[in-house]
Amino acid sequence: MVETPAPLRLEIDSNKIAWLVFDTPDSRVNLLDSRLMRCLDQRLAELESRIATGYPVAVILWSGKPGTFIAGADVNEIALIEDEVDGRLKSAAGQRIFRRLERLGVPKIAAIDGACLGGGLELALACDWRVASDSRKTTLGLPEVRLGLIPGFGGSVRLPRLIGIQRALSMILTGRSVSARIAHRYGLVDQIFPSEGFRAYIATVALDAVLGRVERLQPGLSTRDRFLEGTAVGRRILFGNARKRVLKASGGRYPAPLAAIEVIRETLELSIDEALPVEARALGRVATTQVGRNLVRLFRLGQAARKVLSPDVVDRAREIEKVAVVGAGVMGGGIAELVAANDISVVLKDIDQDALDTGLRHANELLQKAGKRGIIAPTEVGLKFALIHGTLTYETFEEVDLVIEAVIERMHVKRQVLGEVEEVLPPHAVFATNTSSLSVTELGRTAARPQSVVGLHFFNPVHRMLLVEIIRTPFSSEEALATAFKLAERLGKTAVLVADRPGFLVNRLLAPYLNEVGFLLADGADVAGIDRALTDFGLPMGPCRLLDEIGFDVAAHVAKEMVRAFGDRMRPSAALDTLANLGRLGKKNSRGFYTYSERDERVDREVARAFGAGRRTVSADEIVDRCLLILLNEAMYALSEGVVSRAGDVDLAMVLGTGFPPHRGGPLAWADSLGVYVVRDRLKELQDAHGERFAPAPALERLADSGGSFTAV
Repeated sequence: MVETPAPLRLEIDSNKIAWLVFDTPDSRVNLLDSRLMRCLDQRLAELESRIATGYPVAVILWSGKPGTFIAGADVNEIALIEDEVDGRLKSAAGQRIFRRLERLGVPKIAAIDGACLGGGLELALACDWRVASDSRKTTLGLPEVRLGLIPGFGGSVRLPRLIGIQRALSMILTGRSVSARIAHRYGLVDQIFPSEGFRAYIATVALDAVLGRVERLQPGLSTRDRFLEGTAVGRRILFGNARKRVLKASGGRYPAPLAAIEVIRETLELSIDEALPVEARALGRVATTQVGRNLVRLFRLGQAARKVLSPDVVDRAREIEKVAVVGAGVMGGGIAELVAANDISVVLKDIDQDALDTGLRHANELLQKAGKRGIIAPTEVGLKFALIHGTLTYETFEEVDLVIEAVIERMHVKRQVLGEVEEVLPPHAVFATNTSSLSVTELGRTAARPQSVVGLHFFNPVHRMLLVEIIRTPFSSEEALATAFKLAERLGKTAVLVADRPGFLVNRLLAPYLNEVGFLLADGADVAGIDRALTDFGLPMGPCRLLDEIGFDVAAHVAKEMVRAFGDRMRPSAALDTLANLGRLGKKNSRGFYTYSERDERVDREVARAFGAGRRTVSADEIVDRCLLILLNEAMYALSEGVVSRAGDVDLAMVLGTGFPPHRGGPLAWADSLGVYVVRDRLKELQDAHGERFAPAPALERLADSGGSFTAV
């Protein structure tokens, strides 16, 4: 039996410098799982004995994985935390090992070349020096709050002491990573060296550290910041404001950010050994909340979605050096910007110069905003925009590896574009349609190379929404699918593989949800009340506002497709036709449910008069039930038809594609929190009161009969 190599090696070079080399076998990245942590503990014990004899004289933490240092803890193990005590003990065990590293009596240097996240950064914080490469892949962050957690291996304690309270709060409460350059400015990284030859630079730093020749950058503080961070009154203001910002942003739905604030506030004046137990207790509390469990599950679902294709299929993906986008509307311009922002050359093509100019302008505006927000280095904005080439012809398409078609939602137009593009595309290129509702299979039937046609459905706004639906047709080759997945990953998106059914997954589930707005209005509910009920539930915007964003003309077109495919349960209320007859298109012509002007946005009085809002009181609970249970019911239809292969895909797609509240875990996880019997009985009540569109799906009836779980479907 062949023994699996250890995930951590101890090597001592000729200069008596110890190299702790993290290199988890059979993995692209290093994760701090229980095996690696045990191995680290053993190596530290060995180092303690060696140091007592006079060598090594320094310890370097090094990664054997190109492009990554340590990507954090193993989320699969986090999911196994049983209760608050178990969470506290696991946190304390990690703290003890990192404290053991911190106490080694020689200089310790974390050599960071690539992603240094979560527990990886907490490990680096236990070192004396952190030295980073200038690689674009080098990022440092504590993303634990995105999993409903706090940094629990000492990060909540050490980071504010190193870089200051405000910067630490910014990193911990947002979960955002920073580049090596910003980390150096913060004082989180002591030196930056070129990625080329990085190991030699690190060896020199270690020798300089032994001789006391390494200088540490001390970030300066303004008079205001010295008051806020250095006085009791200032800290009360600082922590109070941080709490207010968190509550405003999250509505108090997420315990972890508030817990992180309290840990930092409570431990600032304590010794490290007094402070760490405070952090461990807080980690135990947040790790076992339902919110925490939901967020961890969503993260794991995202990981699983990336592995939906077998490794041999993934290996057949084409290299993507150049992309073309056909159609320079808002969506097309947004896709072109996203591609260029990720350093891929892109051709943006339209048939109208004004439309092309608008698309290029939109892409440039998005890049400029990204530069101002620090998402892209300001010096790189112009370079990335230069990767976008606007054209009215197909003259450079022979160099393209993948085409994204983003023209108007009309099948005959898409067929025409497909035919034109195939005449000039190289044989290996993939044609991906961004259709939101039309049949990709029907489009593919007309293709000269149907095996190269897939669906690649982005969500608006492209630069913010993390989901992409990839649609497989009966003709789609494994190479084409793998190439589409590869592009989605390069663009920072999570892709969900979806069968070619009308509306695919997300828009199909949204259709009855949005339709219910018309029925609620006809029953006397008011626009503001409908939207408020759903935003109070946790959605980023209510369905009336969403319809304004989509546009009533687009919604009407999709509704017709849904009725044609699924019959009366998808038939919208006549109330929505009333708006179209009033000449309202939504936000695009500043006339929807709301008025849109430079001064304010409010419910339009004409809309209120048209529906006679307020004839009867419709409670917030009824609004939520009618809008979301009908969405859930449609999800059960979609699952039974094999639109996606797992229940988890529904929750992941609805969270990433629509903003369904992550703390609730997705519509199926939310339904489990209610109970299958409650859901079925409530649907039957709504069926009796409002019609057959609420009749429980057969799959839901069967689930209730068996007493099963929605998330286990």
